[in-house]
Amino acid sequence: MKKKERNLKLKISTLMTSILIALINAKTYATTIGTQEVEIATQNIKDAVIKLAMPIGSVLMFVSIVIIAIKLIVNANNPNKRSEGIGGLAWVAVGFMLLSLALIVSGIVLSVATNGSGSMIGS
Repeated sequence: MKKKERNLKLKISTLMTSILIALINAKTYATTIGTQEVEIATQNIKDAVIKLAMPIGSVLMFVSIVIIAIKLIVNANNPNKRSEGIGGLAWVAVGFMLLSLALIVSGIVLSVATNGSGSMIGS
């Protein structure tokens, strides 16, 4: 039991020492990132959200709405199945809100990173 406790204490102290060294050298790590890398990263975020998320999300929402509409038409006489189809519309609405939130957040991040000027802060 004592050997396990010593091993655990050694692991914890090693972890704490590593964290302390990383915090002391944080300034060194921060200065190694140039504005070019930040510009590339923000452009990649913008491209991923606008060129990938928007078309894929829009197609998925359209297909989901069509499938739910077909289910509602087929189950017009069955109230239980019809209510399940209407519940599916709520999930489509949640997906639409998440996609919109992704666009808003990426717009805010890019606006803050570029200070609204199109070029990076500090460049």
